[in-house]
Amino acid sequence: LLSLPVLRVCPFLVSFKRRLRLFERIVATNRISIQGSHEHQNLQPGVVVKIMRGRVLEDGLIHLNNLGSDLRRRIVVQYISAAGLTETGIDVGGLFKEFWADLSNMAFDPNFALFRATEGSGNCLYPNPSSRAAHGSDHIVLYEFLGRILGKALFEGITIQPQFAHFFLSFLRGDYNFLHMLPDLYTMDPQLYNNLMFLKTYEGDASDLCLTFTVNKDDFGGKQEVPLIPNGASIEVTNANKHRYIGLVAKYHVCDRVREQSQAFVRGLWEVIDRRWLLLFNEPELQVLISGAADGKIDVADMKSHARYTGGYTIFDKHIGRFWNVVASFTSTEQAELLKFVTSCERPPPLGFMTLNPPFTIQRVGILRDGDKLPSASTCFNTLKLPNYSSEKVMKQRLLYAIKSGAGFELT
Repeated sequence: LLSLPVLRVCPFLVSFKRRLRLFERIVATNRISIQGSHEHQNLQPGVVVKIMRGRVLEDGLIHLNNLGSDLRRRIVVQYISAAGLTETGIDVGGLFKEFWADLSNMAFDPNFALFRATEGSGNCLYPNPSSRAAHGSDHIVLYEFLGRILGKALFEGITIQPQFAHFFLSFLRGDYNFLHMLPDLYTMDPQLYNNLMFLKTYEGDASDLCLTFTVNKDDFGGKQEVPLIPNGASIEVTNANKHRYIGLVAKYHVCDRVREQSQAFVRGLWEVIDRRWLLLFNEPELQVLISGAADGKIDVADMKSHARYTGGYTIFDKHIGRFWNVVASFTSTEQAELLKFVTSCERPPPLGFMTLNPPFTIQRVGILRDGDKLPSASTCFNTLKLPNYSSEKVMKQRLLYAIKSGAGFELT
């Protein structure tokens, strides 16, 4: 299908939803050929990975980073609690989703110094130019690992939380358009962009500003002057060369200073996801593929229409009616927390809940008293285990308590 001329030359003539479906079809075909499936009764044995809570990054690096393209194989995650006990959960995908969520919460946090957030708009992430100063030579290994793990999330159809800067999404596709440097610089550093625009429109003599073809590099307080061209410190900026200077400053900040980190991330990503698959999408569409709908809102009606019920519940059960009333009454944040509690992902798939696999499922748990049990979840099967509470008010209280507790499979 990717050999079709329209998809190679101008994929955007095909609607976004059709391209999303094509991507999912390609990935699913590759996934089933490697991993097998329950439906075809040929499920292949997975790679068992033991992850201790609190050591997600360290254990992930030890067990997963050397797999390379073998990350396409089925990964079976076993969580080890702080007490040293294996948590009770059989991983058919859900625990890997939980592992990814735990890992991304740490690795994509700007305080961890692997990524920075844009100052101009959207609080979007891009590689931290000072990552070497924070993590030493290991920073390249970390970027490659995160690229592979993002590729694995795309390969498994897992939507994730991080929102990436436009120029970094271009790097992931492998075809950055340098005509976008100044707009991208504006999202990254509005003040620097405004300074360059002042220079561009300055009607006086640019040499009066005492600028040279250098930029200052600041790594956690350690400043260094970097030449933009050979012998740049001795070449002043004039009216004749100021446009070249503006382009070089923008290129340095948007591309050059994050090139090493971005290349490492992309190397890891392309080991798992074929670059040709990503070229089906432009940058905003690629973000939707990675993280779901841009607004992050959950369509409760869509969620309800594709839900399944087990253990004695049916769509006509009064407790199910109460549940959907409760979900509709939740704030957007609480709905996202509920979805994460059940599926380990805060956002639904880009094509909606009809593509969530396994389907969002509600299982009946019988109780005698409201205080007997909290709601729990089996993220491997996207299943919410919901006790038959006596009222809508009690159900809402118990659901909110459960989803905000942050406990794993041992929650009862």
